[in-house]
Amino acid sequence: MDMEFFPRHPVMRLVATAWLLASVVMLTITLLRPDISGNDRSALVYLTPLYWLSFPLGHVGVIAGIALRLELYLKFNFVPSILSEGLYLWIALTVLGYVQWFVLLPLVAQKCRQLSHFLSKRDPAR
Repeated sequence: MDMEFFPRHPVMRLVATAWLLASVVMLTITLLRPDISGNDRSALVYLTPLYWLSFPLGHVGVIAGIALRLELYLKFNFVPSILSEGLYLWIALTVLGYVQWFVLLPLVAQKCRQLSHFLSKRDPAR
């Protein structure tokens, strides 16, 4: 089976499109907030729904971002701006969430169906 990045089924295609549209709307709202240019961390609160839409794999992206920010500060004494943190979070959450729900989950579901089909066709235990 080839990995597909956009669902074939019309309903799932509609859901994936709505998911991506919601992600773009959250980015737009975050970028239009005056808090983002003021380097105020409260501007990132508008990405919270995206975090929940991409959970649990999106949490890995958040943890990686925290580790990256810590390394930048400890090694280079550099603190990224809220804008760059917000863009990183949006990209990580969008990519990881989309891959989780629309690539990996269908792949795992198909493999489970194949295994179930294989097990149901086997000879009964002797």
